[in-house]
Amino acid sequence: MTYQKVVKQAKHQQEPLKENRFVKISEREDRSDIPVLAWQPLLNNSYLQTWKGIILNKGVTEIALYPMLLHELQPKTIIEIGAFNGGAAIWMADLLNMFNIEGSIYSVDEKAKLDSRVIFLEGDCNKLSEVFSPEKLAEFPHPWLVIEDAHVNLVAVANYFDNNGLKKGDYLIVEDTNKYMWESWDNNWDDQEEMEKGSQKMDELRSWLQDHENEYLIDSYYQDMYGYNGSKNWNSILKKF
Repeated sequence: MTYQKVVKQAKHQQEPLKENRFVKISEREDRSDIPVLAWQPLLNNSYLQTWKGIILNKGVTEIALYPMLLHELQPKTIIEIGAFNGGAAIWMADLLNMFNIEGSIYSVDEKAKLDSRVIFLEGDCNKLSEVFSPEKLAEFPHPWLVIEDAHVNLVAVANYFDNNGLKKGDYLIVEDTNKYMWESWDNNWDDQEEMEKGSQKMDELRSWLQDHENEYLIDSYYQDMYGYNGSKNWNSILKKF
């Protein structure tokens, strides 16, 4: 088969609007085509990975996937919970500029204050109503992209945004649900409490999605771009229906 035919066939098979693109959690497995042993070299130097000199703590596959999703979704509002030091928020602000998308980014993150395009909101994931009141959320234009990366109170965070603003067509991404990733980190992570909570994220998300199976579907186009769950985020690139 010629290269041109391979590309044409791949484009046909991976068409973003393919009929079977959005999948219920009951149809998905908690596994990845990228094996456990591969995650250690993929993640060993993640804190050396920067954007404009600020650590960009995203997986290599997410760095490719987020721009595609942003371009397709054209989000008017991005809410980032638990964003470490602001590198991802500034990166997304640059992507919005590149794509001529007029959107606002709200980040619970100190160093994000260094960039005027990112609105910094200090707060506690256990008290989200004090950070994003229902009245404030009601003012945010759609579509939304909500990114949960705090490793704290996942179910409550998902419930809060589900009850206070997420609408049909919005996206919710829960980061670091990859069990293989946590397994590869197990012997090198100082905070064992965080390690335990992180390794439970996929189980917590699956339980929550089982109660919202017809509302939040996994976008397999992005989820499986690099093999089944080929990401730090398993079964967690979600679109609301």
